[in-house]
Amino acid sequence: MQALWRQIDDLHAALAPGYFRPASGASASSSHESSDPHATTLVAEPDRPIRSPGDGSAPAPLRGAVLVRIYDTPADPAMVPRRRAHIEALVVDRDHRRAGIGTALMTAAANWARENGAAEVVLTVWAGNVAAEAFYERLGYRVVSRALTKPIV
Repeated sequence: MQALWRQIDDLHAALAPGYFRPASGASASSSHESSDPHATTLVAEPDRPIRSPGDGSAPAPLRGAVLVRIYDTPADPAMVPRRRAHIEALVVDRDHRRAGIGTALMTAAANWARENGAAEVVLTVWAGNVAAEAFYERLGYRVVSRALTKPIV
C-alpha cells in the first residue's frame, strides 16, 4: 500500500511543492491511513473485487486504492444539512492506469458512501493535475468551488 501512496505523494509534491514534500525512502504519508469509523480505504488487486484491505484475504499486489471519509454539514443555519463523502485520496498504480481500475474504485467508494448515508461524493483536485480533472469529469463530477491562494510573505 505504501508504494501506491508514495506515487500520489510524489505527484502532489510536483504539483504543489509549497504544500507537499516528496515521499522519502520507503515511507509514505500516513495521512492516507485512518482508524476513523467514518472512513474506509478500498483497494484493487488483480482478479479480485474491490475490497477493504483488512478483510482477512491473502495479500496481493495492489493496483489501486481510494480513501473515502463521511462528513456531515456543520450545524450552521446558512447551510443545507447533508451528509457527504469526501474522496481524500485516489491512486492507481502508474503501470495499470487506463484499465478501468480508477472507475471501479470510485464506484465502490460511492456505493460505500451511499450505504453510510451520504447523499453525494465530493473531492478536490490540485491545479495542474489535468489527467485527474478529465477523469473525474468523465465520471460526471462538476466544479462546485475553487480555492485561491496568495502569498503574503
